[in-house]
Amino acid sequence: MEKSKHKRNLKWLWLILPAAVIVALCVVFAVNRSYVYDPYGTDYIIQPNEKGTLTLYYNGAEGYPESDTITYDAYEKIKLPVLKKDGYKFIGWGSYGSFVSTQLVLNSREGYASAQFTKDFGNINSPVAVFSDQNSYDEFDVGEYPSVSYENFRLFIDGGYELHTFSKENFGGKENIYVYSTLSKGKFYSIEDEIKSIKIMPLESETVLCVELDSDKKAELLNTFAPRIWWAEEERFFATSVEDAAENMKRVKTDSDYRYIITQLDNPKYMSDYLYGNLDKAKAYAFAIEKEQKYLDLSYFVFTPYNKSKEILGMEFGNHIGDWEHMTVRLLKETVNGSVSWRPVIVCYSAHDFINCYSWNDVEKIDATHPVAYTALGSHGMWSTEGKHIYVNAFVVKLTDECSRGTAWNLWENNALETYSYDSLNHMGRGIGQSQWNECFNLNYYDENSKAVSRWGNYGYYPPICIYPRLSGGPTGPQHKQELVDYYSLD
Repeated sequence: MEKSKHKRNLKWLWLILPAAVIVALCVVFAVNRSYVYDPYGTDYIIQPNEKGTLTLYYNGAEGYPESDTITYDAYEKIKLPVLKKDGYKFIGWGSYGSFVSTQLVLNSREGYASAQFTKDFGNINSPVAVFSDQNSYDEFDVGEYPSVSYENFRLFIDGGYELHTFSKENFGGKENIYVYSTLSKGKFYSIEDEIKSIKIMPLESETVLCVELDSDKKAELLNTFAPRIWWAEEERFFATSVEDAAENMKRVKTDSDYRYIITQLDNPKYMSDYLYGNLDKAKAYAFAIEKEQKYLDLSYFVFTPYNKSKEILGMEFGNHIGDWEHMTVRLLKETVNGSVSWRPVIVCYSAHDFINCYSWNDVEKIDATHPVAYTALGSHGMWSTEGKHIYVNAFVVKLTDECSRGTAWNLWENNALETYSYDSLNHMGRGIGQSQWNECFNLNYYDENSKAVSRWGNYGYYPPICIYPRLSGGPTGPQHKQELVDYYSLD
């Protein structure tokens, strides 16, 4: 009798367990249904879709108070105030109390935003600065300084350099080494010790190109450092061009902006030929962006018409029409004896909603200047190596990208590269080299007569069993990505 009862309990357990797992997956993959609007441009205009309030906070500036609450009507364009504070510079928008972002997120009735500030120390022209107090600092170029004297100071280390400090003159006593190579602003270190001598040297790199920077040289650099992209062995969904997308998609007006949209797919398994892409038509879109602290970021964007994501419990999660992925090579400007050099120091790979950065010497390259990227099977996240990469390791699910050497795509060959220069402060781009600027990357997607695209793909499809869509909404384009819009950092 007990045995029979035990069997009945197991039977119910096997019925309940799959439902519990599905509910858990819904929680893990729940979509934030708040509305995201583009604040870029000199006026920082946002346009909500419902009546509500917007509370503006100020981060990064000591003692700076919360602003007044703004009340808005549906579809009303809000021009946020010009943000200034003595001794600080405005660097972008963020989510209050959490991560820094360059977008504003408005919930259905109540919005919030955070204005990000950083200390403004003026124009630091050298790779190292030593701050003896908040109002004064000394700059140091590459070289050896056998006799200095600082106590209780702060160090600014520019990315791509390393600093050796010594507790005695002529490089004696205790030695410390400081390196900060992954973000554009460099890093501040607060040091309570004292230093008596320092050495400053560039991080080692295989290639140094000596060029004066103009439009033609930017285009040349974009081609010189263009990556090889390996598509996975069993990949079915390849890249194409935005011109090909324009022939197969239509620009329609949504509630808040204009976007390209394909006819809604009720079942992502039924595919049109266009969604498989075409490498013969494919283009990569390369942007040269000058940044603070003498950086030039070379960002390479690839568009694939379809993103096939992961299958969990027989259901596919995260499929979407339209997919933008990218990688960035960061160059550091150096001037030695009047000669200008651009030296690669960092390579960053985007995968889904995060980015991985590596030292230039730590990534695989072709012919010394072309870094290698591997795109994940189906979902196209970019990685620096082949093999399996776990990017979600939750209690109920593990998501893995699989990369392999299937089809090689050299972006510097067969006219595959469209080259642009982009001004991240004014959010404007132009064609360089043999390329013409593509108007789909403009920001005037509120204009019915423009060609600008806000989002590349369908609306999300929400099956009734789970709030996570089997077909996610289409992504934003390059003009919304951090690499282009943030004058200071990569991520």
